[in-house]
Amino acid sequence: MTQDKLINIDKNRLSKILGEAALIFVSVFIAIWLESEWQNRAEEIAAKVSLSQLLAELRADQEFLETVRLEQLAFVETSGKLMMLLQNPESLSKESYQDDFEEYGSPISVWPRRAAWTTMVSAGQLGLIEDKSLVARLGDFYEHRQRRLIYNSESYDLTVEKIAGESIPEIWDYQHQEFLTSDYEKFAALNGKIRWANGWAHWYLESLVGYNKDLSKLIVDVEKYLQDHGAVASANDQSS
Repeated sequence: MTQDKLINIDKNRLSKILGEAALIFVSVFIAIWLESEWQNRAEEIAAKVSLSQLLAELRADQEFLETVRLEQLAFVETSGKLMMLLQNPESLSKESYQDDFEEYGSPISVWPRRAAWTTMVSAGQLGLIEDKSLVARLGDFYEHRQRRLIYNSESYDLTVEKIAGESIPEIWDYQHQEFLTSDYEKFAALNGKIRWANGWAHWYLESLVGYNKDLSKLIVDVEKYLQDHGAVASANDQSS
């Protein structure tokens, strides 16, 4: 075999090796790319599912908000009756107080759901939402608007619970349903506390109006985003 033939054989082998190497490289590159695309697609789907769950929670919160509003209105009415009664207690029988004292207690306040939001934050899914202004509005709603409402709800609840559990029992016997004192100053002191809580309840009701407006707008924004990104069915399924 001549030297030229040997050189040609070596060239053919080299070309074959290089070709196989290139094929392997391209195959690996395509496999990695496909896996990356599949992973990205899976993460995007997961983010949409979480956003759909968040939408369902927002809708549930809005429905519960009406229950809270009605109970707060009932609390305001009960507080108003007690304030009028305590202004002139000696002219009234214990039956006039019985129901109102029994009904006075912490009304339902708003404790919003945060599970889906917490999941999206911890999983880094917010970065997969294309509408960055929506992400900003969600962040402001959950980390500012909602946290402030939760803080006020907690303080409000504790205040009313203290009046019902400590202040009222100082002058009213729940068990025997009768007054424990005839001291006008004690009646006046209790009246002042109930009046203060009543004013707080009025403020709380007003804050719920503003909160509901923010909530309604956010629901519309999330619904539109899911609709624009082909996740209408998921959003509807989660809310049903």
